[in-house]
Amino acid sequence: MSLETPDHLDLLDSYRLISGAVVDLRQVPLDGRLFLSDLALRLAQGQGYDELVGRVLAPTSVVYGGLSPLAPAAQDLPAVRVARDLVYRAGVAEGAIEPKPSELGTTLPRGLRTARDEGGDLRTVEDPPSGLTREQIVTVGEAMHLLGITRQAVINAVRAGKVRGEQHGKLWLLSREDVLRYRAERAARAGRRR
Repeated sequence: MSLETPDHLDLLDSYRLISGAVVDLRQVPLDGRLFLSDLALRLAQGQGYDELVGRVLAPTSVVYGGLSPLAPAAQDLPAVRVARDLVYRAGVAEGAIEPKPSELGTTLPRGLRTARDEGGDLRTVEDPPSGLTREQIVTVGEAMHLLGITRQAVINAVRAGKVRGEQHGKLWLLSREDVLRYRAERAARAGRRR
């Protein structure tokens, strides 16, 4: 049975670890890349440290490529390095893990997306100046719930500069602080109309 990449999924080709090292994921089997993309999305949505650890260590986890999670060789597998980094970030964000001083405030990878240039070398896709990787974020779905508006209206608010946000593939990450401020502004405008 051959797995095909669904058109609506944007798989990671590479990943920048919190240490700054870039892990090439092109050689990771499709099921492993799907798993990592799902794990990154769950982190962005604020899923807890324990839940992410459970997913990575579950008997059905594909990141170990058939090796035991305790096998020394498993720790060097690209998918395992990325999964551990994502789980570490969740632990830091939740306060379950004490970050190193150089990592304070980091909850999502800077330069989550990387691309290959014409020469085939990895380069980081420029991070927007918004600095969203250093503050609490919400997804479009969470912003829809908080604001009581449609997905397109949330994206329009980002594009209009009313809410800071950035797009990683098909995933939008928004500043939670900006979403809450925008909600308060909308409520104030609605109050003035009455």
